[in-house]
Amino acid sequence: MIGYRMPTRTHIAPGCRSRLSEVTASLAVERVLLVIDPGLQATSWPDDIQGILGSGPTGSSSHVERFTDVEPNPRTHTASRIAERMRASDLQCVVALGGGSVLDAAKAGAMLATNPGTPEQYEGPNLYTNRPRPMIAIPTTCGTGSEVTWVSVLSHPESRRKISVKGETMFPDQALVDADLIRTLPASLVAWTGLDALTHALEATTCTIANPVSDALAEKAIVLLFHHLERAVTDIEGDAEAREAVMRASTVAGLSFSNADVAGVHCLSESIGGIFDVPHGLANAILLEPLLRYHRPFVDRRLAELEVLIHPQTDAAQPVAERADRFLERLSDLTSRLETPSFSSFGIPPDDYPLIAEQAVRNGSNSSNPQPMAAENYLEVLAGLS
Repeated sequence: MIGYRMPTRTHIAPGCRSRLSEVTASLAVERVLLVIDPGLQATSWPDDIQGILGSGPTGSSSHVERFTDVEPNPRTHTASRIAERMRASDLQCVVALGGGSVLDAAKAGAMLATNPGTPEQYEGPNLYTNRPRPMIAIPTTCGTGSEVTWVSVLSHPESRRKISVKGETMFPDQALVDADLIRTLPASLVAWTGLDALTHALEATTCTIANPVSDALAEKAIVLLFHHLERAVTDIEGDAEAREAVMRASTVAGLSFSNADVAGVHCLSESIGGIFDVPHGLANAILLEPLLRYHRPFVDRRLAELEVLIHPQTDAAQPVAERADRFLERLSDLTSRLETPSFSSFGIPPDDYPLIAEQAVRNGSNSSNPQPMAAENYLEVLAGLS
């Protein structure tokens, strides 16, 4: 059981990035490493954020250096390079501007800046000794949730798998969740990252260690996403209400799974991402419905409750299985309308399914599945996707 915690001071409001210089001042840091998602290089956001950092609330300015070499599914050596940069330039704080890859790499880099060795040595919970450098998270997608979690997920190229580095002091110190920053996202990324957030919430509320707090947070995220994600995808620039709703849902879903866990969707998506380097959010979007269907009837009662929440006109007296069916139909309709690709689009050879299944079983979240999942169970899921 994970006791509820929310150590990250979280600001959720359009325009809240303007508070960044106040946040760095409150942390008493003046030398900052700004880790930037390479996908933002063509936008005004990096200069905007650096300008805010360079003008403190009392007229003081921060020394800011940039690090932009972060790949999707960030590598362990990328986190090490962030740490090396922080030590070499005597940088006191890391500000991460980007999606989940940037936030996770920066989170691990902040930890490695004060602890010797490589990320692989810290795979698992609370294996490091020294407190990480302060970190400020500024998400630029509506899916990661990493701005409020204690985990950094990194790809280890040598073993072709993903590792999770966790620590009670790896929660970002502060998060600025500013919906303005997703105005420039392509529609496909709004869809995939939004479905990633929906995966976080649905796995958090159906896993074996769900609890009343994580359930309440998950429910809020699920309702927001079912009601607003399609609108956000259709007009992310112009629909401010939908944009703010999906951004808020992403963070709330992050709070939900950080106080519970994820499950089989992530076990498979992290395995596939480590081996084939596919986008994490897209993998979750594709795998979510098939895994929920595989877990029936273990999740039916919860899905039936969610059906009434997202569609209050549903007759709560209907049999549980019928309401669960309707929820899964709504999920299927949503992913279809958002033009989610098929699993076959990854081009994964069936001969590699046993390796994927084996690594999924080794994932730290495998034990949180609604039902026990062995390699043969994951193989059944994969076979059904072919």
